[in-house]
Amino acid sequence: MSLLRRLLILSASLLWALPSHGAPALPALATAPGQATFGTDRYVEQIHGDLPIVLTAPHGGRLKPAAIANRTEGVTDMDANTQELARAVAAEFLQRTGHHPHLIASHLHRVKLDPNRDIKEAAQGQPLAERTWMEYHAAIRGALAAAVARHGFAFLVDLHGHGHPIARIELGYALDAAQLNQTNAAFDAAELITLSTLRDLHARVGGKPSDLLRGPGSLGDLFARGGIRAVPSPQEPQPDGNPFFSGGYTVRVHAAAPDTPKVDGLQIETYRTGLRDTAENRARFARVTVDALTRFIAARYAYTFPAKP
Repeated sequence: MSLLRRLLILSASLLWALPSHGAPALPALATAPGQATFGTDRYVEQIHGDLPIVLTAPHGGRLKPAAIANRTEGVTDMDANTQELARAVAAEFLQRTGHHPHLIASHLHRVKLDPNRDIKEAAQGQPLAERTWMEYHAAIRGALAAAVARHGFAFLVDLHGHGHPIARIELGYALDAAQLNQTNAAFDAAELITLSTLRDLHARVGGKPSDLLRGPGSLGDLFARGGIRAVPSPQEPQPDGNPFFSGGYTVRVHAAAPDTPKVDGLQIETYRTGLRDTAENRARFARVTVDALTRFIAARYAYTFPAKP
């Protein structure tokens, strides 16, 4: 092994940085599942995985470096405990399977960077924030590519927190409330599933789009059966007139876009009290989430998650 390669491994530097907006990511060094690598200044963390699941946590960071000016437009509040929530889900997968999901987290506070927006709104012209944004999304692309190469598909789960009045999780498939408020017949006829983060999965398995999204055996159904209210689901198929987050930049670019073959996923907006406020509640959410994801993926992808020896 060359001296340069040893130094790179020992420093745990992650070769994600992009030379310019939209340029391809530099190749990362081979890493063992469960190993963490970091971007510049440790603002982006990636825990490498060997499962088809890619977890992302864009709004749980706490760092506020003076070298990056505060954002003056858009939402600047953090989604409290969402990074811890993502780690709880990852730990539950490891406990059950003996294997790791991929996990990418931004350690910058949202007042410095919002990775779930396009780069202009996300970084607002700050070079260090722009670099971190590029590293964050390059890490996601790399993790998804690794999952597809290993398993033939990848499933992206983007974790967030909401402050809406109804204590339920909101499942964002890149479809807004007006689209989801349609009847199943109208929804299916409009072929809205082709705009969603489940577009590739539907092309693969067929059937009624509304069943895949909110019918029996859907992720919303599996969460509800696990004791966590969810919209859309058979129990609560539509947001109606209530606030609803439909899925932001991350899932729209990395899962819903036409140039993301073999990648599906969703954004999960979680309520705070009773779900992400304490370690005990986060562990409960993790158990229900892993139950839902393993059952959904086993049924839809014919993939069997390994059992821990």
